Amino acid sequence: MTTIAITGFASLDHVAVLDGSPQAGRTTTILHRPEDAWPRLGGGPAFVAMALVADGVAQAVPVSWIGDDAAGTAYRDQLAARGVPGRGLDAVAGARTPVSVLAYEPDGGCICLYDPGIPPGLTLSPAQRELVGTADWVCVTIGPAAVNDAVLDAIRPDTRLAWIVKHDPRAMSVAQAARFAARADLICFSHAEAAFVQQALTEADAARPGQTLIETRGGAGAAITRDGQSVTVSAEPISVTDPTGAGDSFAGGVLAALAKGETDLAAVVRSGHAAARRLLLGRQTSENARQTSENESALRE
Repeated sequence: MTTIAITGFASLDHVAVLDGSPQAGRTTTILHRPEDAWPRLGGGPAFVAMALVADGVAQAVPVSWIGDDAAGTAYRDQLAARGVPGRGLDAVAGARTPVSVLAYEPDGGCICLYDPGIPPGLTLSPAQRELVGTADWVCVTIGPAAVNDAVLDAIRPDTRLAWIVKHDPRAMSVAQAARFAARADLICFSHAEAAFVQQALTEADAARPGQTLIETRGGAGAAITRDGQSVTVSAEPISVTDPTGAGDSFAGGVLAALAKGETDLAAVVRSGHAAARRLLLGRQTSENARQTSENESALRE
């Protein structure tokens, strides 16, 4: 059975869709927020793992850090409810579980406030290092800088490595990016991050044989490149107000296809599109059900 370890920051997300742009001295109304969980499971490792598990890869294990608090228990419970293994989590004594406030404005912009909760300087615990060292795939999302080096030190020569790019110098230095660009079997990045990835590839000088690059382009789909062959795969547009986690879910879908041995480039991207679509349509269905319930209540009154 394939095991995929996914490293990165954990988060419990407070997501809200607003009726305007917040301004000091004025009240902004929350039009709606998730009904199933407040806060809601978030962070790169969780979204990647949920997409993998939904696609049949049962041993998709987030490797992350939570507090030994009630929020940490809620994080574990929400993972378990989605069938995601929790053995890669490290509960840090005396720390708070990280939380995010994600406020979406009417134009689609997002105001993100993040409380890391966990003390700086964290690296892999012995149990996490063993998990990373024995996994078939290791997927690195944005996380503590020290963990990036620890992952590269812990993985075997035959371990498949996926790098889900987030251009944040606080989490990954230029030197670290070059190391990942040289070692990664899969690099997923957005169009806005393409220059950063190209710089890392240039600094790396040589890339791993058969390396796969996937550039996501929003509503225009995604381009995948391997061994000089490039294919662009369109995506069916979906109108959503809360796209949180779509990119990481896409990466999870891509990983699921690769873990199952898929070699067709277009099919790999379609698997990513399907995972992101599954996430977004699930939210859309929940929101439509909520609105229908509210309308029926109003009619009864």
